[in-house]
Amino acid sequence: MKDGPPCSRCAERNLSCVLNKSLQTLIDERSQWKATVIQDIDRMHGALQQVLGKLSLPMLPPLLTGTQEHEASPHDYVVEKEEAGPSCDNSPRLSPRDDAVPHVPIESLYQITRLRALRADDPEEQKPVSSSNPDSSATDFISRGLVSIGDATRLVDFYFNRIDHYMYTVGRGKYHDFEHLRRGSPLLLACICTVAALHDPMSNHLYGVCKREFQRLMAASMFDRRVDRDHLRAMCIGAYWLHDISWTLSGYAIRRATEANLSSNYHRLLAKGGEDALDSIRIWYVLYICDHHLSILYGRPSIVREDGTISGWEHLLKVPGFTESDKRLVSQMALLSMMSNVRELFGPDTGEPVPQAFAPQLVNYSRQIDQWMGYWTTELLKLHQHLGEFPTKGVILHHHLAKLHLHSHVFRGLKGAPVPSYFQDSAAAAVSAATSTVEMLLSDRDIREGLVGIPHYLHSMIAFACVFLLKITVQHSGQYIDDEVVFDLTNKAVHQFRNTSVGKWHLVHMMAEGLEKLVASRTTNTAPSNGQPAVLATSQAQTSLGFHQSPHMAASLAAPNGFYEGDLLNTGFDDECGLGTSTFLSIQPGELDFDFFGFGL
Repeated sequence: MKDGPPCSRCAERNLSCVLNKSLQTLIDERSQWKATVIQDIDRMHGALQQVLGKLSLPMLPPLLTGTQEHEASPHDYVVEKEEAGPSCDNSPRLSPRDDAVPHVPIESLYQITRLRALRADDPEEQKPVSSSNPDSSATDFISRGLVSIGDATRLVDFYFNRIDHYMYTVGRGKYHDFEHLRRGSPLLLACICTVAALHDPMSNHLYGVCKREFQRLMAASMFDRRVDRDHLRAMCIGAYWLHDISWTLSGYAIRRATEANLSSNYHRLLAKGGEDALDSIRIWYVLYICDHHLSILYGRPSIVREDGTISGWEHLLKVPGFTESDKRLVSQMALLSMMSNVRELFGPDTGEPVPQAFAPQLVNYSRQIDQWMGYWTTELLKLHQHLGEFPTKGVILHHHLAKLHLHSHVFRGLKGAPVPSYFQDSAAAAVSAATSTVEMLLSDRDIREGLVGIPHYLHSMIAFACVFLLKITVQHSGQYIDDEVVFDLTNKAVHQFRNTSVGKWHLVHMMAEGLEKLVASRTTNTAPSNGQPAVLATSQAQTSLGFHQSPHMAASLAAPNGFYEGDLLNTGFDDECGLGTSTFLSIQPGELDFDFFGFGL
């Protein structure tokens, strides 16, 4: 409203303008009425969706407006309010340390400012809060019609019965069915549905919807002062299985878990026991595992340090409530703790060969890995209700992969040059471990079935084993293993990946396509020198190995300037780096590209 006589008069006399007050009251009432109507419509829409779901009738389309996704229009009335400052504790309760000399600087700042955001929560007095509220199910992505209640129930059941056991049953927490999970934590529900849709071949149409909801809820909670265990649990699940966002989730989850002093539950557990403390330490240990998995995959330092809560896992074996799944959990921690020592020894890949002085350490670490396998194959002999013999066989698989990761360091910096004589045993051990990994995948039923459920770390390491062997055929052809054996194993691995019943966005399908390209490129460059076209030689080599081209593969090879045409050493398969292991997946966090030019060791 433009200036008029009343406003000018009031302004000259420093009086409040009655006209402006009336207009402001009208604006406030209209805004409140509008928000109430939208909320009422959302609730009616959600209730109707539930009724339709119970009757197995088609769902209504999502509302065009809603309390969750309504964006203010420039034409909406906006009431300017004074920006609120940081909140303070008006009546803070003194802690036992308030009268002592401060030893943590932030405590001193809190004592003089009473800024609530600076106050650390005492884990002894924290209640096991939930991220839910009484109306959470009325506004979740199911009530909004994005996912039907039938599909959501099926996904949750799929996760509980097929997937969660591979993360030591930490993901389900206190929830045992869909209804309790939905009422308890919308964020955990969205994450579980996302992981289940990734693994379920019948839920390709749900994966994108569920993942967007999970990321939306994660983004909305970014600046929440406190997060509960279900929130941390959801981030654990995402970091464990969602390879494209695992790096981001893992780092953020560790920071929030550290802020909540989650690791202090280790000492509470030893002193007093209790399911809450045990659940908290399980989450902390899964975060440790995710952190070290990513550290191995990306060749970067880990975040969680090796303190007493990590190295003292043996003390937990006698804690009441410690289960067989918990044994599997700490077995992984024991192995990753050893692998962190390997990482500290070799450091980042600088392109330089490994010094000869490291040879005794390689032998020592190799012996430790053997001892780890010997101990845990005995400890985990008990058959798992859902996984069968996988826990014991998983120990053997991890043993092969650890040996591969350890001994493959001797190829670092060589760039095709011969392996020094003092590292020949390690070179042979690396090739043997990679071969055993692929052979176990192809021959063992439990391991094959585990492709649906195991963390993306294991998929990545299996991919590393396959690509490592193909690189050996390029740089050390016939020296450690026959090239045809490598092609045959890789071809069978492609077939296995392609026939694994998972969603189309799952990592194994990407691995199948990428390995198919690598085998095709390698066989192209082994064409006989009898004037036969390279593409024809490739086709014959693939036929002799039982290798079948996909349509787009055949088109690429037949192109005049084919993607894989020419000398193998000029394609990028060998140029960028050698057989080092610190960044064997040539990817950045959030990306995983198995295309030929970008996939190097």
